[in-house]
Amino acid sequence: MKNFTESTSAFYNHFETTGTFHTPSSPSVLKSKTMSNKHHLRRNSANELYDVYSYSQDLHDYKDGYKLTEGINDLVTFEDCSWLFEMILDEQLNLNSENQIWILKRTIPNSFTLTCKNKSGHKLAEIKNLEANFYFDDLTVIKKDKLFCLPTEENLY
Repeated sequence: MKNFTESTSAFYNHFETTGTFHTPSSPSVLKSKTMSNKHHLRRNSANELYDVYSYSQDLHDYKDGYKLTEGINDLVTFEDCSWLFEMILDEQLNLNSENQIWILKRTIPNSFTLTCKNKSGHKLAEIKNLEANFYFDDLTVIKKDKLFCLPTEENLY
């Protein structure tokens, strides 16, 4: 049985390494790999992080009779993005579609475009050059009647 009071270096001495590590043959190989990855940056999507909501839960009251699902409520709380839903509510005066898909997408650092589409994909509204301090590169929100939900929650309500 192992004595847990012995130092960690003694534990790691039981493992052997070959001592050989792969290094690029030339700096140009490393540079070309870096350059090819530069144009394929992975977008940081809020929907990927908040896709864990897979069953219906309590709805949270919002403004003007609107409700938030648990996923949207957590998003608003933890990402401090109530400003986004205020903008969406402000746009409701100009829109008459019950089902809307709102997409927030980063265009340059701290600048976003907010686009609203209906279920058929027709653009209903767009706000460009929206300055915001939002961590994620993109976010999709579904508005069904008076309910805001994440795409993973859409069929639950």
